Order: sequence, then structure tokens, then C-alpha cells
Amino acid sequence: MHTRVTLVAFAALFTIASGTGDEFDSTNYDAKDIITRDVAVIGGGSSGTYGAVNLHVMGKSVILIEKEDELGGHVNTYTDPSTGETTNYGVQTFWNTTTTWNYFKLLGISGETYSIPSLTSAFYDFATGQPVAVRLSTNFTSYASQLYNYPYLEYGWDLPSPVPDDLVLPFAEFVTKYDIPSAYTIYFYSQGLTSFLQQITINVFKMFDSTLLAGLAGGDVVPPNNNNKIIFEKASAILGSSNILLSSKIIAAKRPLKGSEVLLVAKTPLGNKLIKAAKLLISIPPLLDYMQPYDLSEAEISLFSQWTYSSYYTMLVNQTGLPSGYRFMNANSSSSTWNIPELPAPYQITESNISGLFYVWYGSPTPLTQSEIESDVKAVIGRLQAAVSNSTSCPSPLFVEFRSHTPFKLEVSKEALKGRFYDHLKSLQGHRNTWYTGAAFISQASGVLWNYTHSLLPDIVAE
Repeated sequence: MHTRVTLVAFAALFTIASGTGDEFDSTNYDAKDIITRDVAVIGGGSSGTYGAVNLHVMGKSVILIEKEDELGGHVNTYTDPSTGETTNYGVQTFWNTTTTWNYFKLLGISGETYSIPSLTSAFYDFATGQPVAVRLSTNFTSYASQLYNYPYLEYGWDLPSPVPDDLVLPFAEFVTKYDIPSAYTIYFYSQGLTSFLQQITINVFKMFDSTLLAGLAGGDVVPPNNNNKIIFEKASAILGSSNILLSSKIIAAKRPLKGSEVLLVAKTPLGNKLIKAAKLLISIPPLLDYMQPYDLSEAEISLFSQWTYSSYYTMLVNQTGLPSGYRFMNANSSSSTWNIPELPAPYQITESNISGLFYVWYGSPTPLTQSEIESDVKAVIGRLQAAVSNSTSCPSPLFVEFRSHTPFKLEVSKEALKGRFYDHLKSLQGHRNTWYTGAAFISQASGVLWNYTHSLLPDIVAE
């Protein structure tokens, strides 16, 4: 896990970013470069796009600002240029709830039940290429019985005082205490959460939650044709291009203590834009190096300086030389760690629904470069090629897509958790005409994010 900006460094960044204030003077802009809206939404991932679309439908004018050249966040969809087939190599499924179905209906999408691909699981130590004997247990009874003791974790971080001891146990101790046979399976389906056995148990509960359990039982839903990107295509059509700024980022902000409008300066491909908004909804990760342009209060600086996070990457690889019909899963031979391997490493190398194309999901406690990750993945694939085909003359893998989902799974220390960190975080909602959503405020799953974002909307639209 990694913290990227210290308070001292942040102070220096803030001094540089604050400027003279002329960037907020509307007389310095052409009329076409001044945007006035009821709500400005920062971040065009799952929660930000959901918020923008629903605010628009509720009759509020919005502007959605996204740093990438398309909406989508952790949703990554690839279209095969020769066949037109699509495959999702980021977010796979969505929580089966009324909120999800209402959103699909709003977007004009017909959802369907997700079918888990029928693949043979093959366990290998990716560091050595040796096969590992792993019994993949799906007996979640003991885990679920403990998880369901904390129903308040489903929709937030409203923890009792004191925080229950089990929630802050290292997960390795929790597994031993409750004799959980499915530790490896829980690890495997909690991808993106690194230093897994050292994690405090509440962080595992927030990843491998009741929605994930339901999904493994066949309860999740998806858009048709392996095309999750359609959610954002439909959302873009509803919002209209004049209400979306792509490849854009906020470089300065003035947020009122009370009453007056929020002022934002957005750097766009067409030059700077001055945005005047009554309300602000922020869905990007609230790390200091991301948030430094936003005129932060001392309370916000104090809270946002406490985050750590994991690094997570997704990719599609061709020419693997690996047999079809397989899911190659990384494991080690140690029963004392429940076969859970050390990271950085791929979690799995798995055949996709497009012939010859394999998914690779990769985790690391600290950020790595694309070249470092691709070099490691090539080495792992080479070991697997030698193991399964007894050959060292297989073709070199070809990387078709690569996406970084870093920073992933923001979290705080056990001490901060016990010190009511999330109560203080929640108190920021509505402060200085600003609301926050996103994974740091609830959990990673899109369905949960939509539900949480929906709960904020009545306060945002209130006069």
C-alpha cells in the first residue's frame, strides 16, 4: 500500500496552485468558455456518471468533468476489430438490486443474469511455474456467518463505538480464529486488495461482501453481449456532449464557506473553462495529490492525508501459447498461508470469451510502470508455457490492452478506524456545497456505488 503526497509536499503544491485569483474572474473568459450549472460532477466513472445522469433526469443542469478521453472508470470493454465481439476486462458484473434495474431502465438497457464462464481452474506458482495442489473451497458458511453480524457494513461505514475487535483483526488471525476453509477463494475474488493476510478484516468484508457472495451464487446482472461499456455510451447520449468535458481536469477551485456558488477552472483540450456551479459532487479518489486544486479545508487535508491504497491493473493478452478453456490461478504451496501468494504478481491469466485472447489481472502493494508489469507477465506466461506444453519455443505474448486502476481500494490504519475516521469523513457531506461519492466512501462494487450515490441526491437537489 502506498501514500503518495505528504502534508509538507501538499502545502507546496497548494501554494503553487492557488495563483493570484485572476483565473476566477469571468471577465478574463470569452462567453463560450463560461459554464453555469446547478451541479458540477467530478469524475466520469461509475458513481460520477450515475450521479450526473440522475441529477439531469431530476431536472438539474449538470457538467461532468472526466480526465480520460471517455467515460467508464473501472469499466473496460474491448471490441475485436475482426469479429465485432466484445469482452469486459475491467468491471465484470453488477449488483442485482432495484437501484441497478432502475438505472438500466433509465438508460434503456436490457439486463440479464450473469453466467460464470465454464473454465477449468489450474493452480500454478507463478514465481516458479510449478503446479500447486489447491482445493478451491466454496464453503463460505463460517465466513458468511461472521460477515452477517455486521449488516451496517453493507451500505456504509457507520461503525459502533467501540469498533468490534474482530473487525480490526489481521485477516490471517481472523481466518484461524473462525476456521474459514475458503480463505484462498476469498482472496481470489477480492482482487485489488493487496497485502491480503495482513489486512484488517473489515477491509476484506468491504470487498468480499454479501453482494459478491450473491454474485458467486449466480445473482449478478450484466448488459447483453459482454458489453458493459454500453452503460456509459447510453449515459453520454442522455447527458449530451455539451454537458461533458472529456480529457479535462480541474486546476483551481473556490468553494464557499456558505451560500455562494462554487467556482472551478477546468483545463480542457480547447483551453481553460470557468465553471460556476451551485453544488459540487466529487467522485474521484480523495487523495491529496488529486484534491489539491479544490481549495481544501484543514479538516479535509487532515482526512485525505491518511489514505493508503493498493495498485491494480487489467490487461488483455494475445499469443499466450496457453491452451483454451483454462483459468490459470496464482498460488503458492504453503498451507500456512492458505496457498495465498505474495504480490506483485498476476492474480490470474484466464481465457476470455474471444478466441485466443486472455485476461490478466495484476496486483501490487505499490505502483509499478506498465513496462515493469508487462515484463513480469511475459515471464509468468513463459513459465506457464513451459509447464503446460513442455516447450520453450512458444510465441512472445502480445499485449492488446492495458489499463491501470490505481489507486485502488483506499483504506486507513486500524488506529484511524478506531478514532472514528469514517464518522469524520461522513461529516464532509454537504460542507461548502460539496458532496462526495466513490469507492473510498462505500466500497468498490458498482451496484453498491450507485445505491450510495442515489442516497445523496435528495440533499444535493434540495434548495
